[in-house]
Amino acid sequence: MAEQTAPTLVVLTTGKEAFVRANAILQMTLMIRKTADVAVELLALGPGIEVFRSNQKNSPQFGQMLRELKENGIDLAVCEMSLENLGLTRDQMFEARIVKGGVEVAHRMQQGYTVLTF
Repeated sequence: MAEQTAPTLVVLTTGKEAFVRANAILQMTLMIRKTADVAVELLALGPGIEVFRSNQKNSPQFGQMLRELKENGIDLAVCEMSLENLGLTRDQMFEARIVKGGVEVAHRMQQGYTVLTF
């Protein structure tokens, strides 16, 4: 019998300042979902929410990757406070749940999630 793996929360704090790294983290998140067959969530905090901006130079690449994550059952969320702190609004972002980032992390830890932070 195969061992059950805990659901995973990937916390992305890397933004457009490190495009290659942010893209690698999105790819890794997809591979976790495809190979581990567990629930996977992606939460963007701080500069990480830049990946969800729909009106920047790298938006087409990030948008395509975010769609692929969503199509593979990965829940996407961005931190409400990070949006406010960076002066961004929901209409500037790709589709994602808006959450209180710290609260979301705490809840997932209580639920036994594996939390990966990048």
